[in-house]
Amino acid sequence: MKKEITLKNNEFIFTLFKEYYFKNIENLRPPLEMHNREYGIMTFDSRVIRHLSFSKLGNLKAYIIQNVPSDIFCSNAYYQFPTFPINEKGWKGADMIFDIDLNDLLLPCQKEHTFYICSNCHVVFRDLTKICSACQNTKILKNTIPCFRCINALKKETKNLTEFLKKDFGIKEENMEVSFSGNTGFHVVVFQSNYLMLDSKARSDIVGYIMGKNLSPESLGVRNDKHGYRIKIPLSGYSYGWRKRIVQKMKISEVSNDYLNKFIKKIGGYQSFKNEIDKIASDLGLKIDPQVTTDIHRIFRMVGSLNSKSGLSKIICNNLDKFDPMIDSCFFDDDKNVDISLNTPLKFSIKGKKYNLDKSISTVPVSVGVFLISKKLANIASCSS
Repeated sequence: MKKEITLKNNEFIFTLFKEYYFKNIENLRPPLEMHNREYGIMTFDSRVIRHLSFSKLGNLKAYIIQNVPSDIFCSNAYYQFPTFPINEKGWKGADMIFDIDLNDLLLPCQKEHTFYICSNCHVVFRDLTKICSACQNTKILKNTIPCFRCINALKKETKNLTEFLKKDFGIKEENMEVSFSGNTGFHVVVFQSNYLMLDSKARSDIVGYIMGKNLSPESLGVRNDKHGYRIKIPLSGYSYGWRKRIVQKMKISEVSNDYLNKFIKKIGGYQSFKNEIDKIASDLGLKIDPQVTTDIHRIFRMVGSLNSKSGLSKIICNNLDKFDPMIDSCFFDDDKNVDISLNTPLKFSIKGKKYNLDKSISTVPVSVGVFLISKKLANIASCSS
């Protein structure tokens, strides 16, 4: 019975994905120098096919329409031979990509709309669990339906990141691309030439800086010694970067050895000063996934493709303030309805409409059905006109 339900769900999603790519194939946007990229897809039977290459956009589109993947990916790296094994591809550089995901923000509201789902029997738990009490399965999936507070927090963090990259690293706005991931996050892609050849270590250093890791009083000219500490203001001053952020947050109005010495004594000495820096770094440091940025051979979801975890599309965000992923990334029509059986009661909004569904069978627009079934929070019952 469980297998039959899974097959019905897959058939329903497959049919709609096929229709989406047939009608909206022009939304698919390949990366720069598409012929130097590796492509990969995930099929609806969970197979991953990698090391694909396409020299023309028309060939890529034809492949997608013919094969109808559940997910489409392309590499951040540029390769001489994209179809070869990873150590023989001839790496030529890679875009630098940052991932801001809801799971990393740890917002207080997330518990209200986060669900833990057994991968075997699809029983839904509201609290974190390591084992399904119904079937003893240990593979538990985590799914979140973002609320407006989540989305606003994600957009704010994304804007903070782009400002960081512009002010601290000199990256031009035209060399950055911001996109919604199609599920619960945003991607920021940097394709400025002087960053493309950076190795994993250099990218790791950039990530550490952005997250505010390992900041020390020494970076502000305050050194610990046997007498307590000594101060020597850096020649470059406190006019930019983390130095500027820290002195502004501490409300240090005057930058001088004497003033800084009085300030440190007032708050309790060197260790108290260090603790305050750590707190500021924790507050102002950005919440990004380090592994995403440091991986120079990673494949990323392609712009314009559908995300099988939500049924939403990965889409470029030209105006973050006005962007609403639950409207702008939902491309399925609402002229047809579908009957679904919920695995748990749900309250959420999509395409500008609020829903409050109980656990019985509900008739909803196709866009809602795709969204909930993709998140494994509902099962298909039947379709109706």
